[in-house]
Amino acid sequence: TTIFKPLGDKEKYKNNLGIPPGRFVFGMVAANKDIPPRKSFQEVMDAFVMFKKKVPNAALYFHTFMSGFGGGFPIDEYAKFLNIEKDIFFLQPYDMMFHVDQVKLNEIYNAMDCLLSPSINEGFGIPIIESQAAGTPVIVNRTTSMPELVKEGTTGYICEVQWKRYTPMLGYCGHPSTTSLLDCMERIYKKDRNKMGKEARRFMLENYDADL
Repeated sequence: TTIFKPLGDKEKYKNNLGIPPGRFVFGMVAANKDIPPRKSFQEVMDAFVMFKKKVPNAALYFHTFMSGFGGGFPIDEYAKFLNIEKDIFFLQPYDMMFHVDQVKLNEIYNAMDCLLSPSINEGFGIPIIESQAAGTPVIVNRTTSMPELVKEGTTGYICEVQWKRYTPMLGYCGHPSTTSLLDCMERIYKKDRNKMGKEARRFMLENYDADL
């Protein structure tokens, strides 16, 4: 919590990522390395398309590898398919790998209006607590560890699982409902996110600070 903290002036940090002023930014900090994607990239992008019809200034930032080369989800190609290329922002792979330390990552969280992390499963979900420590509310999926990390309606929202898939790990993966995710996105857009950010920061300090 000494590294991940609110910095104020979101427009400054959006600008640092090449995001034009006045955009409402959803962001993801997630590894892109499996199919189907554990981080629910497709569901996020499908919900974003529907959200953007109502909020035209919406933008989506991905802190991950955009290409499906090597076994991940083809975010870049799916953005073209959905015709949202101009609304997608990201760093080049070399910059993401070698020019983003934790201080810079905190600036990235501060550029977001909301972190999207509706994974199909999580052992914990570190970006969820990093984002809230930075004062940015989150949307997660109602499965595995994630509901424990959010105070619903106060520090973020929890979308519903649409269907469960049993895996060779002898447990379920919970695929998020796109319509429920959209509903959470609309709710957080209308909410006082400054207040939510303060509550999120307090929740992290009281429960997830490393020294504590």
